[in-house]
Amino acid sequence: MMSMSRLKGWTLGMGLFCSAGLALAQQAEVPEGYRVAQQVLVGDGSVLEVLEDLRITPQLHADSWGSGLDVDAFAEPGEDPPVAPLGAQARWVSDSGEVLAEKSLGYPMATVEKAPLNGLPSPAFFLTIDQTAPMGSYSGPASEVLMPEQRQLDPVLCQGENGERLPLILAQTGKAAWQIVPARDGGTESIQQVSSASSAQNEEFITTYRTFRFVDGQWTEASRQQAGYWDTESDFPDPSLFP
Repeated sequence: MMSMSRLKGWTLGMGLFCSAGLALAQQAEVPEGYRVAQQVLVGDGSVLEVLEDLRITPQLHADSWGSGLDVDAFAEPGEDPPVAPLGAQARWVSDSGEVLAEKSLGYPMATVEKAPLNGLPSPAFFLTIDQTAPMGSYSGPASEVLMPEQRQLDPVLCQGENGERLPLILAQTGKAAWQIVPARDGGTESIQQVSSASSAQNEEFITTYRTFRFVDGQWTEASRQQAGYWDTESDFPDPSLFP
């Protein structure tokens, strides 16, 4: 199984590798105040890009990821209060420099990485938006599963057990984590997500175990709950606990 921490290291490396092969693609115009923080190849020369406030250096991004961005880092002499950073943007750009799709992400920092998921109709990517709040253990990076060639920059939809189709977004917080489970017999890898929260009735903790699978051309979700507490200080739960 590939944990989120190992996945992040692998995919960031892949992103840097892909960026080295982008010299032939024409660069789309970058909005004022932004820099291209990351580029990852999609196919046919097109790329996914993350744009961040140009004041967020690669080192500041790395130091702040998952712990909350300190607005005081943007203070200028004689400036009170500091100007808050611009929200990150994601965009899909053709090899000719045409912006095929773009969206604002609502938070200053994000990453995009090729998802190690096989057997899908087109390549998939994790667009991870750092939603970490300064305090609390219920916020953190949220990863949207994208398939640009089918849904551009909208997350893929996942059908729940009640039949409702919702965007497939994976949380990594103090009380939630996920990992990719290797496929069997050449199929598509599944994704396990664990999360823990107190119930509204008696404030006792309930832990939810979810499994996302690609079945018959769509993502599906199966889940189960049980009383108990889990957080990221613990090992990832045993596979037998997931439906």
